Amino acid sequence: MNSKMYSYILGFVLKIEAVCMVPAALVSLFYGESRSFFAFLITIALLLAIGIPCTLKQPTNKVIYTMGGLCVAALSWILISIFGAMPFMLSNVIPSFVDSVFETVSGFTTTGASILKEVESLPKGILFWRSFTHWIGGMGVLVFMLAITPFSAGSMLNIMRAESPGPSTSKLVPKVKQTAKILYSMYIFMTVLEIVLLVLGGMPLFDSLLNSFGTAGTGGFAIKNESIGAYHNAYFDYVIGIFMMLFGVNFNVYFLILKKQYKRSFHDEELRTYLLIIGAAVLLITLNIHG
Repeated sequence: MNSKMYSYILGFVLKIEAVCMVPAALVSLFYGESRSFFAFLITIALLLAIGIPCTLKQPTNKVIYTMGGLCVAALSWILISIFGAMPFMLSNVIPSFVDSVFETVSGFTTTGASILKEVESLPKGILFWRSFTHWIGGMGVLVFMLAITPFSAGSMLNIMRAESPGPSTSKLVPKVKQTAKILYSMYIFMTVLEIVLLVLGGMPLFDSLLNSFGTAGTGGFAIKNESIGAYHNAYFDYVIGIFMMLFGVNFNVYFLILKKQYKRSFHDEELRTYLLIIGAAVLLITLNIHG
């Protein structure tokens, strides 16, 4: 068992999570939310205190076996979920450990389930972190983190396979890391485009950011108790509805379009089925409302 390599990867994952918490901490600082700010500060300090010593020296043996990849993927999920839950607990927004972990896992997995009955009263920094976990999870937490590791794609492949369901990862070898970076660039571009369109429509910047995070992750964490309906704005409904559909498309289709393989992308069976289901659902709901 290559324990030094596994320890390095886990440490690297924790350092990335610490970096991901910085924007939420800055939001808390900007809005003068001292309790949530220090909750993030303590969590970031703990993440770095564990992560930095684990990554001081790169291991010489970079081989990761299948079983090791599964173990590292599982441990990474457990660690990022526990540390991701800490700001909720330390700020006393969600005092229960179990509930905090539930909310965090729901975010990272883009499940969208929540134990919170009232979201509008949450501190802005906590609200940002809650929505940001959605956005991070939208393209796969570990795939994102491992795509920026200093190791080769071959070294990371077994972990990426453990993280990503289906055969898509193996199809992208040997350029899996390069492809992951391209897909994330597209993901970021689409998110920014949605934010801009919502701001142009009159939605506050903070709301535009968080609603776009929820749309991109396809989990739909709302920042209003009545969700998007609270704005009573048809333009917002159209923009968010369209981007919900766009983000639901397999990003490999966009990758094929980027490579100008238009025929192959539009003949994708998954895409056709997806659009057919959406079209049928829209038709049935329309008939139910106006019929």
